[in-house]
Amino acid sequence: MSIDAEIMRVARRLRKTLMTIRRDLHQHPELGFQERRTSRVIVEILKSAGLDDVQPGVAQTGVVAVLRGGQRRASHTVALRADMDALPITEASQVPYKSRTPGVMHACGHDAHVAICLGAAMILKKIQARIPGNVKFIFQPAEELVSRSGARAMIRAGALDNPDVEAIFGLHVNPRNPYGLIGASAGPIMAAADVFTVTVHGKGGHGAHPEHCHDPILIAHQIYGGIQGIERNLAGPDVRIISVCSLHAGTAFNVIPDTAEMMGTVRTFDARVQAEIIRRMRAVVKGAVATHGIRCDLVYRKGLPATHNDARLAEIVRAAARALKVPVGDNILTMGAEDFSLYTQRVPGVFMELGVQKDPSQPSYHNNRFDFDDRILATGAAMMAQSALLFLEAGGLRP
Repeated sequence: MSIDAEIMRVARRLRKTLMTIRRDLHQHPELGFQERRTSRVIVEILKSAGLDDVQPGVAQTGVVAVLRGGQRRASHTVALRADMDALPITEASQVPYKSRTPGVMHACGHDAHVAICLGAAMILKKIQARIPGNVKFIFQPAEELVSRSGARAMIRAGALDNPDVEAIFGLHVNPRNPYGLIGASAGPIMAAADVFTVTVHGKGGHGAHPEHCHDPILIAHQIYGGIQGIERNLAGPDVRIISVCSLHAGTAFNVIPDTAEMMGTVRTFDARVQAEIIRRMRAVVKGAVATHGIRCDLVYRKGLPATHNDARLAEIVRAAARALKVPVGDNILTMGAEDFSLYTQRVPGVFMELGVQKDPSQPSYHNNRFDFDDRILATGAAMMAQSALLFLEAGGLRP
């Protein structure tokens, strides 16, 4: 039997096991850096599958495991990553495996990602003697905590080291892609996500006498118009979004306040576009200061970088899909962000999507009714295992 056929055969035999794992995790969701039960379940399953190099407690609740192949002709190492955390959402669906934790729900598929990565580990363990290298499994906490990224914590804790990872593969279920379709395209697939705050320091006073004031609401409105005009006036086809999402000022109907504050987000795929937006935002604020003679503070915080799929690794995923006879297409470009991008700042990576849409009206990510037909988990596990194997069989990316 060919190794491709063996991978798919083992994956199909694991289908019910993976569904059981996912549904157990779905019933016991845990927020970022609180995934203690999830971590214990992962460790138990990995050890019961025969992996003996399993390290819990990485970056608090993360788990890293290494499977060393049986062939010694190469020492390349590839990583497979799954995120583990849930969201602060009360589940509204009535499935038998509904969340048992009040106010917490797996509404972004991370329970599925864990099950898929565990499935890949089980599959690769079965063919360990035929693997020409090492496979590292990274179970990451806190993907949803943008300000305290779990990926950043895992990298700092050495998840990509000892043995050194040469490339990393990630997977996300996608309710907008047709059921069973793998998305794997080269180039940018998810945006950088930045946050900005503009604080206007005016001069308050009586609402009946604005002539004695420097109205921060009026000035903030002018700055708002200038910021929204940046996106409109940027040349080039690069996709970008600038959204002002909050504006706060004043507490009484007849008092002009001293300050006004607005907050928003910037989403870009290209670092040059990002830099130009920052430059123009500063110019807008500087212009308001010069016009009105007031103080205005702009705080711009770069968040997660854009996620870019390495072209060589994207082709490996597509080759894996062809070998397993799984339909394959492109990633759906999204302005959402993912901390998988932080791994790809260190090593080449590819973030594939597994379509789970059977009905266009089914709830999407972060919805309190998010769910999908999880019989597809076996396909995800086979894809991750096959992709890792093809990477190692090709001798990695290093000469």
